[in-house]
Amino acid sequence: MDNARLTSPIIEVEDSWEAANDWFLQEKLSDGLPIVPPTPERVARMLDATNRDPQEVIGIIPPKWAPCSIEKIAINAVMAGCLPEYLPVVIAAVEAICEPRFNLYGVQATTGYVGPALLLNGPIRKRLEVNCDSGVFGPGFRSNATIGRAIRLILIAVGGGFPGETDRSTFGWPGKYTMCFGENQEKSPWEPYHVEFGFKPEESTVTVFGINGFLPIHTAGNRGEQALSSLAEVIKMHHGVSHLDVGSFGGGTPLIALGIEDAEIMARDGITKKQVKDYLWEHGSLKFSEIPARRKGHKSDEELLRESPNVTPDGVVHLSTKPEDIMVVVLGGKHRHSVFLPMWTGRNTLCVIKPIR
Repeated sequence: MDNARLTSPIIEVEDSWEAANDWFLQEKLSDGLPIVPPTPERVARMLDATNRDPQEVIGIIPPKWAPCSIEKIAINAVMAGCLPEYLPVVIAAVEAICEPRFNLYGVQATTGYVGPALLLNGPIRKRLEVNCDSGVFGPGFRSNATIGRAIRLILIAVGGGFPGETDRSTFGWPGKYTMCFGENQEKSPWEPYHVEFGFKPEESTVTVFGINGFLPIHTAGNRGEQALSSLAEVIKMHHGVSHLDVGSFGGGTPLIALGIEDAEIMARDGITKKQVKDYLWEHGSLKFSEIPARRKGHKSDEELLRESPNVTPDGVVHLSTKPEDIMVVVLGGKHRHSVFLPMWTGRNTLCVIKPIR
């Protein structure tokens, strides 16, 4: 691509990697980790991975409400260490986080911990060597690390979501650096996640979730229902990590990351993905009357119930408004481990899926 088509201002610093990184840190345009300096040549090479107009605006990024163009996305993808072939994924993820149901302004400005997590489905996982197996949430894979990081840099550099300022998260959490992973479709006994939404298996998609934490669950028992019971028991014990109390009281699109062994055991015993959702909705729940007053806040029960439409008429708080809103994906390696990934106070953000063009 011709550098002349770029419109972003050129910042001149001393010709060194250190000087470039120092400038981005001083301007609060970095996540604190070393970045790849986004020279015009690197940005032009990144843009060669798409035929879309560099000045096309994908969305407006709060809290600065700044326009995010393809060029701005490419700049931040360079900074994150992405390869050019990752760019279409990052563009699709930006399209997703800009959807109103994701509530990006709330995600950016809350005092909670939430950050975008990206789930990849379809052939692109293999093409980009996205880790879907052992250590799926950990280090070691360039695509997982840099695609998620590019989104965080866009939220900081374009949207102005800098910690302690417009990003008012009390603690934050490590998932706010980067969180990108793929479904282990090849080892799943059920249809892939994106097929549930009407996509064909040969299509590639990215889904964004406003993830608020990480609850590991070590399941037990040799039968599928025992494994399922383990999941529900731990989720209930921890009050759904904000899905069952603290101003949420149900709603949202919580994510269950099933380890492949748990999925295999359940499928072997005839349990479908729909039955997993139905069971967790029914048993990963609490009676409203069982929630301690300190977990309900300062309002009366009557006020809370008026504001909480997801509490069912029998006074039960479920993980989501309806069972199908519970998202179930199969990923990771062997052994009896699964993970519950809660959304930010349950209903304040909803998952969004987009095709990767």
